[in-house]
Amino acid sequence: YRSSSGKPEVPCSLYMKELQGFISRIMSDYFKNFECVDFIYDNTENIAQRAIQLFIRNASLLRPLGEGGKMRLAADFAQMELAVAPLCRRVSDLGKSYRLLRSFRPLLFQTSEHISTSPAVGDIVPYSTILHFLFTRAPADLKPPHQRAEWSVARYSQWLDDHPSEKDRLLLLRSALEAYVQSVRAREGKEFAPVYPIMLQLLQKAMVNVQ
Repeated sequence: YRSSSGKPEVPCSLYMKELQGFISRIMSDYFKNFECVDFIYDNTENIAQRAIQLFIRNASLLRPLGEGGKMRLAADFAQMELAVAPLCRRVSDLGKSYRLLRSFRPLLFQTSEHISTSPAVGDIVPYSTILHFLFTRAPADLKPPHQRAEWSVARYSQWLDDHPSEKDRLLLLRSALEAYVQSVRAREGKEFAPVYPIMLQLLQKAMVNVQ
């Protein structure tokens, strides 16, 4: 695959191709013969929103994430929009979920400093999601909550489902940052990881907004 610039295109992940095929097949095999189109879309759009939510969640938890991984993930973001398209009248009808999908992708290639000052953060992309993503740029000893607790991503995802409150999520993230500070001091470290003060500042800003 080559883009218009002549550079090789990065293919999307296999799971994304499988998702596209599955959704397309379900809609054509099971729903195309129903006449109550509005009723169908009113319900399948909820599925599309949930799919985007889980996709963003898992994307923000990928660790480590190198340059090749970012390119592959960016391709997945583009294909995700196509994957959920059969579930909606228009993908833009998905509202906040659609804006989240569109706003998160450019952040993949921005510096941590630029991400923390992005107008999308807090407004479209939840602070907790951005903090999760910044953990992927941190050294191994700056562990996200689920790694500190030795949970699988699936278990942590369930915890996030059970705790939809942004404040609850931020408190858990704060405990992870505090544990990191304690570990650095315990080993008499001289400095913190460069991403740590950025994350701390973002967390403090987030906590003010959820009070």
